[in-house]
Amino acid sequence: MKISDITQRFSSVEHDNNIDILRAMAILSVALHHFSVYSGIPVPLFGPDGGGIGVQLFFLISGYLIIQSAERNSLGDYAKARFFRIFPVYWVTLVGIVLIEAALQPGFRALLADGYPHFLLNLLNLQQLSVRSSLYFDRVHVGWTLTVELFWYAIVLVLALVAHRLRWRHFWLAVLLLSTLLSIAWIKTANTGALDFLYAAQARNAGIEFSPLLQHALIKSNIVGYLYFFVLGTVIYRYEPVLRRISSSLLWPLALVLIVLWSQWQVVLGLAPQPLAAVGLGCVFLLFLKLPPLQDVLSRYIGKISYSLYLVHAKVMLVVYVHLKWSGAGAHAAVVVATLLLASALYYAVEQPMIEYGKRFRSARRGNRPATA
Repeated sequence: MKISDITQRFSSVEHDNNIDILRAMAILSVALHHFSVYSGIPVPLFGPDGGGIGVQLFFLISGYLIIQSAERNSLGDYAKARFFRIFPVYWVTLVGIVLIEAALQPGFRALLADGYPHFLLNLLNLQQLSVRSSLYFDRVHVGWTLTVELFWYAIVLVLALVAHRLRWRHFWLAVLLLSTLLSIAWIKTANTGALDFLYAAQARNAGIEFSPLLQHALIKSNIVGYLYFFVLGTVIYRYEPVLRRISSSLLWPLALVLIVLWSQWQVVLGLAPQPLAAVGLGCVFLLFLKLPPLQDVLSRYIGKISYSLYLVHAKVMLVVYVHLKWSGAGAHAAVVVATLLLASALYYAVEQPMIEYGKRFRSARRGNRPATA
């Protein structure tokens, strides 16, 4: 394919905003965090905080986009769209990794045979509900976010239905306020240990200490803790014409202060995740919505394959830096090339065909019937 053809494809009317650019920023932020963790090379800001920055930006993007899908599709078509978008490429990635590890590691094979019900939770993207599923069978190492996303897909349907019935002008602003207060209360309560009972028995039965790290991963980082990030994305969509009027000269400094000092704000507020992070990332989101569509082909391509990149990048780094103990420029090049090749193969062989198949599957049954909210 010629470069001009690629440019034309990614500059089409389908990409009339910078959502793919934002996706690229999110996956690169997460990748830099994992690079720092697995390679041991410090990366300013993104080393310690890139995981949070990238994941929370993904949640904002999901809030902005999924409400549109929920409102323009029937319930069945919405479910099919979400299924074909998320599960097939995830299953191929997860099962592929598990089969390879089971073949190479007898210990993991025995673990899988003994704990297959917990592995089934991973197949359903419900791994965050189980200590064993999260610790032993999340072989893509980012599975907890998929559980959070799955709950959002269900919650947004209910919220969209309530909004349609009530027809309150500022319904979503009220939901944003309530969800923020709920998340803050949830995390403050979790900080006291009062919510540890949700997983402490599971950890004890598995012979695992319920550490602060597990508390953060399973309790603070669930859908309750992150709900307002999704809702903020929806609010940006709902109020986009008004929010675009905010001066960029205000958005840039606010975004820099709130994101560059990410860790410091967490300490000051005693919250992780914390609302000022949502404000800072919301400013970044608005800045890129206000910009004319950026025609950078590489960034748009990374954004386009970001989900496949998200699924494979951590595993590639773990294999290269930890299991094979490679280091230096050659190892870094191997990580970049292997990750891009694997993600591209998954995107073109599985992810994109399944998305297109899902569209045909829905339209074949819907015919000319208009979508219903």
